[in-house]
Amino acid sequence: MAIFRAAQFRHWLPVVLVALGLTLAGQQAAAETLQAANPAELQTLIDEAQRDGARIVVIEAPAQAATQAAPETTPAEPSLVRHVEARALEARARLREIIAQAGHFPARAEATLRAQEPDGNTTWPLLVVLFAVLFLAIGTVFEVLFRRWARPHFQHLFNPEPANDAEKIAYLLLRGGLQTVGVAIQITVALLLALAMDEGLDHLRNTHLIIFGAVATVRVLIYFFRNLLADDTPSHRLLAVSDDQARSLVRSLTAILVVAAVAGGTCAWMDSMDLDRNAHLLSLIGAMALTTLLMIAFTIRQRRAVANMILGADGAEEKPLPLRLLAQFWHVLAIVYFLAAWSVAATRLVLDLPNALGLVTGPILILFLAIAAYGVALLLIEWAFTPKPHPAAEVAAPSPDGEEPAASPPSDGFKELSGTAAAMIVAASAIWFVFDLWGIDLAAQGGLLHGLWEVLLVGFLAYLAFKSVKILIDRKIAEEGGIEEAELGEEGGAASSSRLATLLPLFRNFLFIVIAVIAGMIALSELGVDIAPLFAGAGVIGLAIGFGAQTMIRDIFSGAFFLMDDAFRKGEYIDIGGIKGTVEKISIRSMQLRHHMGALHTIPFGEIHHLTNYSRDWVMMKLPLRVPYDTDVERVRKLIKTLGKELLEHPEEGPKFVQPLKSQGVYKMEDSAMIIRVKYMTKPGDQFTTRKLVYAKVRELFEREGIKFAHRQVTVQVAGQEDGKPLTDEQKDAIAGAATSEDETLPKTGTAQR
Repeated sequence: MAIFRAAQFRHWLPVVLVALGLTLAGQQAAAETLQAANPAELQTLIDEAQRDGARIVVIEAPAQAATQAAPETTPAEPSLVRHVEARALEARARLREIIAQAGHFPARAEATLRAQEPDGNTTWPLLVVLFAVLFLAIGTVFEVLFRRWARPHFQHLFNPEPANDAEKIAYLLLRGGLQTVGVAIQITVALLLALAMDEGLDHLRNTHLIIFGAVATVRVLIYFFRNLLADDTPSHRLLAVSDDQARSLVRSLTAILVVAAVAGGTCAWMDSMDLDRNAHLLSLIGAMALTTLLMIAFTIRQRRAVANMILGADGAEEKPLPLRLLAQFWHVLAIVYFLAAWSVAATRLVLDLPNALGLVTGPILILFLAIAAYGVALLLIEWAFTPKPHPAAEVAAPSPDGEEPAASPPSDGFKELSGTAAAMIVAASAIWFVFDLWGIDLAAQGGLLHGLWEVLLVGFLAYLAFKSVKILIDRKIAEEGGIEEAELGEEGGAASSSRLATLLPLFRNFLFIVIAVIAGMIALSELGVDIAPLFAGAGVIGLAIGFGAQTMIRDIFSGAFFLMDDAFRKGEYIDIGGIKGTVEKISIRSMQLRHHMGALHTIPFGEIHHLTNYSRDWVMMKLPLRVPYDTDVERVRKLIKTLGKELLEHPEEGPKFVQPLKSQGVYKMEDSAMIIRVKYMTKPGDQFTTRKLVYAKVRELFEREGIKFAHRQVTVQVAGQEDGKPLTDEQKDAIAGAATSEDETLPKTGTAQR
């Protein structure tokens, strides 16, 4: 039964490996077929045939010949399928041969090792390992001495409470660099000792080099992971993981690195010793299988910690849906990738195809290196956008009340854009290297992946162009000043924006359309689409739209001329013939007016025949004051003039006065009072707040100076009434009724005089 099961295993294992690596093997075979058709070789064959007297030379590919040899009723099979089938049978036979010879590997290995030593000793690998450990221990002593020297020189750079991510990254990079220097010192000392005791035997020298290289690689990667996760310095940790998770990640990654280094180093040593090729292949497949199992175990165990790193400190609520799905299912994708990568790598090793190694661990290392590169990019961006103090600049003095000086304004959006661009570039580079590991050249012309890559590149450049333009335009709009909202319930608009602040948003939208159209055309061209007919079709469609949408064209051109004439701006209060409001939004064919009572009107530009702007340059406010006839007008004029000077010094409303408050004298005489009018000039939108202040101050002034405001009154002459004789109640009621019927706005009680 055991023999039967072994036979079953030996029979089905090649089939499984070949099935998993079938596609890539077929692609490789097709590439080899295309490369075989060398034009120089074909020309040589043609020249030889012509020298032999042949006038007609028929050159036929093997797949085409096989197709022609088949019966006419049999459909021609694609050449790719035939090559895949041939490769699959070859891989199956090759793997069967390797497994069949597995029993002879120990004897062959012993013979090879015995042949390396002049005395035929087979224990020399153990002695080399012991001496390598001794040399590394001596190198560790020198490394410890270097650390003791470096610690006091660089300890002051450690800040237990870093102010920003730049300080964290700078410290971690510096510490990682010093740790790498320490590893280099250890390995250098070990190499010097090994060279000092070198006996001139290549196998001893190669074994030392492989051991030292594996140790150096493992130690550098461990230090890299420790600085990335900052398991011993939580204050400088950039990733969203807890202390326990960081330590667990470091331990797991260290175990994987050690096992992978031992397995990979053993395979490299077997290759350098010229051991049996088949044994070397099985060792590589086994080493990759062991590493794959460890990576799968790591993925399952650390899935929550990695999910936290993907989501960041903000949590899942602040992240987009694709990122949340990635955090939830990343481990499934990773496990599928590890299994597929090992299967393809094993198949390529059996078929002796290129790009067989590094498919399992390569993307993991590329991912962590990409994170490190992104950290360096962020550090450079922080340094580039940090304002540099001028050498002659004086230190800012503290404020008199002891408060700290005002913080410098935050940097513009180019810093955030640079960070986004750096992330995209690092991600694209990582993807490029991963595809290169799989033997896929994204720069190869004519392929679908190359077209998609070019489309992504065009989209990236278009994104950078639009964001740069947007940042520049938004900065210019901010320099022109913001728009203050008008107080609810007041007539008139708020302070208007400048002409540039009104036109720049429209220009920004226009540039966005231009960039999107150009990027779309270039992307279609990269995908192989002929864009010349698109331009012709766009012209025809544009002509049809021009005939069918004359009203829209009129609105667009009318709006363009209104904006060119600077007839209105965003935030201004205008009247377009019965409709009043503040300009709230301007589009390509219409604008929206917000009435001071809240209604929002949308008016096409073509419907505007005349326009009155109430928010341009200045506003003159004239306020009437009713005073009795016995009021001293000259005294009121002087008091108003003095009040106008005081209002100019008001802390809030004073700067809003363009001209001070002053009296215009008496401009109207009524039956019961004379009207004195005061006026002042202010900025558009500020007349309502200043009007409240002026009325309040005039009331206080008149009350303080004993000046009365006149009330409306009616004088009634009663016919036949003697002077000094009091009126009866019936007469008072009759007089009140007559006065009320004459003026409905008067109260029923009045003053009767003769």
